[in-house]
Amino acid sequence: MYDCIVVGAGPAGLSASLFLARYRRRTLTFHHNSPRNEYAHGVHGFLGHHGISPAELLARGRDEVIDHGGLIIESCVTGIERLSDDHFRVHAGDGNQDLRTFDAQRVLLATGLRDVMPDCPGFRDFYGVTVHHCPDCDGYECIDKRIAVLGNGTKTVGFTLGLLTWTNAITLIPEDKDALSKDDRAKLAAFDITVRDQSIKALEGDLQSKRLRRVLFSEGDALECDALFFNLGTEPASNLHEMLGCKLDESCGLVWVDRTRQTSVGGVYAAGDLTPNSQLAIVAAAEGAMAAIHIHNSLIPGTRRP
Repeated sequence: MYDCIVVGAGPAGLSASLFLARYRRRTLTFHHNSPRNEYAHGVHGFLGHHGISPAELLARGRDEVIDHGGLIIESCVTGIERLSDDHFRVHAGDGNQDLRTFDAQRVLLATGLRDVMPDCPGFRDFYGVTVHHCPDCDGYECIDKRIAVLGNGTKTVGFTLGLLTWTNAITLIPEDKDALSKDDRAKLAAFDITVRDQSIKALEGDLQSKRLRRVLFSEGDALECDALFFNLGTEPASNLHEMLGCKLDESCGLVWVDRTRQTSVGGVYAAGDLTPNSQLAIVAAAEGAMAAIHIHNSLIPGTRRP
């Protein structure tokens, strides 16, 4: 019986695992799938680690957890059962492994989100260097540059206007031109943001340096640009929260948590991009640490409490 099983080994999961190990809690962490920022050339705004590659940050984190006595298994969690208030059973394995079960008193979900990716030739060639999904992470690197935005609907209008923090040279390419209302277009025009109602044929640029140079359209002239941000939505990377019956936050559709990072299901905690908040690596790490503190406190026997 583990004190806690952590599902997900990104910044949130590893931060939680490190703190739980330092609390001398018997902790098992599952590491599976690629992180959301796998293709990013560097993690930005992470104090003391600005510019570090995502792979190096997570490798260091795994080493730190193991050095403190934490256990990390590379495997896919396929299901979780709540057997009682203090007993959860985790099923893990994949096509190459026999299914195994692990029991714990607490569970932390840190499984994150997946971005809906554009389906166009050239996207992968530039993703993470001059094609981005997060202005908070990569907007600073685009100061005074020509930016294209690919997205849909009113939500993308706000996303696009937010990029004015760094540049005024912005062109919006709606995936569905009918998703923009007249009011949306008028608001964009008020800030001199051009809208190109054309289908993207491909992205083109310097493949060696991964520098985007232009967006090619099925019809009409190409758009010369230095970077592209896309805003096509996200989806949970796992449905484990659904298996457990965790309530969703009505405002955003992500997993609801209270001030202790506990979900609506007692004994189940969540941290990182799966929960409502700014989706930054440093925020996810902080949420993982806070979850660990509260998980540790929840496991302290009543006789040791004031």
